[in-house]
Amino acid sequence: MKIALLGDMAFFGKFDINQNPKIKDYFKEVGEYLSQFDYVVGNLETPFSSERKKYGAKSAHIMSPPENITILKQLNVNIVNLANNHIFDYGEEGYKLTKEILTKNSIEYFGIDNKEILKTHESNRIAFHGYCCYSTNPLGMQIDTSEGVHVLNVKNVKEKMFNFHNKGYNNIIGVHYGQEHVNYPGEEHIRMARSFANVCPYVFYGHHPHVLQGIENIQNSYLLYSLGNFCFDDVFSDKSKEPLIKQSKNNKQSMISELTYEGNVLVKKELTPIIIGENKMHVGNPDIIENIKIYSDAFKIPEMEYLIKREKLIDDYINSRKSKRDFNWYIKRLNWTSVKMVLNSRKNAVLYKKNISNYLP
Repeated sequence: MKIALLGDMAFFGKFDINQNPKIKDYFKEVGEYLSQFDYVVGNLETPFSSERKKYGAKSAHIMSPPENITILKQLNVNIVNLANNHIFDYGEEGYKLTKEILTKNSIEYFGIDNKEILKTHESNRIAFHGYCCYSTNPLGMQIDTSEGVHVLNVKNVKEKMFNFHNKGYNNIIGVHYGQEHVNYPGEEHIRMARSFANVCPYVFYGHHPHVLQGIENIQNSYLLYSLGNFCFDDVFSDKSKEPLIKQSKNNKQSMISELTYEGNVLVKKELTPIIIGENKMHVGNPDIIENIKIYSDAFKIPEMEYLIKREKLIDDYINSRKSKRDFNWYIKRLNWTSVKMVLNSRKNAVLYKKNISNYLP
């Protein structure tokens, strides 16, 4: 059995079929490449919406017109993870419509509404489950209800893993977490992913940073901290004609994680680099593999040195954002929405500690 894991997928801007009639040609090569896999799993960040009524206090909302379901099918994606911080950007309407369109087109989803996906293929058994961390400032989280986005809670994830493992399933966990645009995951998230390996061998694959991060093999577990963007365009807000986030060369490098299971054992792990090009998605680039090695080798250096290296990247990113802000930028954001964003961020910091920090020694 062959499985392909993909990074963040967002069908807006130049990746929206309504804005780019040539988008099917753009994805032709990678779509043909993905046709060899039994299961192609992506992190779908853009909810489908018809009403386009934004929900919640956010700096930017993203969505996709329903017609873009044809792109998912062209890419041979048959499973998507919906545990992310954008799936509720257009409220209940977008949330429900997304589920309806995916179901109608025979694309399974997990990471919300108590849904996991259990697959038996020949002699192999796989359990896909997904979670969203409060570090991403999400909306629509599952709290005291059967509906909503699965919360990344260390204790609950370990219990799920243990139960699936005892039933003979291999765990593949999709996690939406961390700091955007930084190639090194946070120290607590590293310890969290490693602690899951104490439960049983498993595969961890991360998204939300929108850039590649390193890989570890720990206790027969395979930890892919971030697969980067599969497809993601510049992000705009209502307050400026300039992009809120412009995709850099770093954002445009990604990879396909390829897993082969035989006899219910993970027997092969491969990486195929992809690049978000101007006119097509390019499959295969050895330079990206070298970058992955650099990010992975950082896990071996002393912890303080690692933290300094990571903090410098965060500072560089924040300073590059601040350098583009003038007085008018701040004036436009003196409103109730900005206040709510600050309050939500503080609340999510408390919830992050409750669900992650408190479980880590």
